[in-house]
Amino acid sequence: MRFKYDELSQAPLIVNSIYEGGSKGNPAADDPLTKLFKVEGYLKSVGNRSGFRKSMKENNGKSTKEVAYVVIFSTGKVKEWPDFYDKAQGVFTYYGDNRAPGNHYLNTKQRGNILLKEVFEKAASNSPAIRKTIPPMFVFESTGVASNVEFLGIAVPGIKGKHIDESLELITVAEEGDQFQNYRATLTMIDIEHQGISRKWLAQLKDFNGNPNNYAPKEWINYVENGIKYVQPLDGNSREVILPEETFISPSEKQYLRKTRVTQGKFRERLLKHNQTCKICGMDIIKLLVASHIKPWSFSNDTERTDFYNGILLCPAHDAAFDNGLISFNRDGSIIISPLLNKENQKLLNLNSDLKIELEPNHLKYLEWHRHKVYIRDK
Repeated sequence: MRFKYDELSQAPLIVNSIYEGGSKGNPAADDPLTKLFKVEGYLKSVGNRSGFRKSMKENNGKSTKEVAYVVIFSTGKVKEWPDFYDKAQGVFTYYGDNRAPGNHYLNTKQRGNILLKEVFEKAASNSPAIRKTIPPMFVFESTGVASNVEFLGIAVPGIKGKHIDESLELITVAEEGDQFQNYRATLTMIDIEHQGISRKWLAQLKDFNGNPNNYAPKEWINYVENGIKYVQPLDGNSREVILPEETFISPSEKQYLRKTRVTQGKFRERLLKHNQTCKICGMDIIKLLVASHIKPWSFSNDTERTDFYNGILLCPAHDAAFDNGLISFNRDGSIIISPLLNKENQKLLNLNSDLKIELEPNHLKYLEWHRHKVYIRDK
């Protein structure tokens, strides 16, 4: 997706999405990250300079010394410090913020290397309580067009199968006779929900008294509770960016969008031939029925995208609840209702724990994916 500059203060963080900068011609004023991370109800955002930007927690309208989260911004163009994202493996290599010969590697303006050192020390702990104090790191890369940036995902320190001490290396670089040191950090990009990161989570992180697990991505909670060994890395290649039609798109992108619409139209037709009512409530206004993918389109391969058994016909309200993980279904077709959906809203949606839908065996593998990757189990 693509978000324009004036939309950023309300925009969710969606992997591979583009966030446009301003048009004033002033790099500081046009910086999209400052606006994107200005959380409603809190005074300060992240800075508009450097590749390592911290946002501090706030207490009663005042900044504290505790880090809420970090934004890592890479241009990908500094030869001496070649930050690199391996999308297939979900591994991001980031070089620290000491870029000046003769300067001690921990003595940097943004104190980024000090924070990296602290974060990796906490990651080495076996205590979930200590990992809970690790600030999330949101990684962005320049698109090369104006001030626009692309969101790559959330990074956690270390990678599976490698000791945490080996994931933060102190390297020495020689430049014109001077030697200086810097960190090379290896980070894992975690697999977050396709609908992206809620701004409510950013607010919880900013609040000195907030709960950093409230509204957090499920894989972030998994990391906090179980450590890097059990984390599911993000496959960045599986996330496709589909731009709104009103933005400029190239001929190849137009061809892709045209193919997408045709494929989804045929998919809906197949579902309608089998049944013409909402699977949950029985609503039979055909124009309103949504052909919902159980395993979302963005995560499915070409075969799965057109597979009849990866589909379920729903009315708009139940489609939205299903797509956002507020409901799912067990193998026997019985409904599972997320704790985020209170009794009042369950009643408005005509949902109850006795509800059960008919399923066929080929539906089950897709529903298992939905239960583990989309359905929200915790508040």
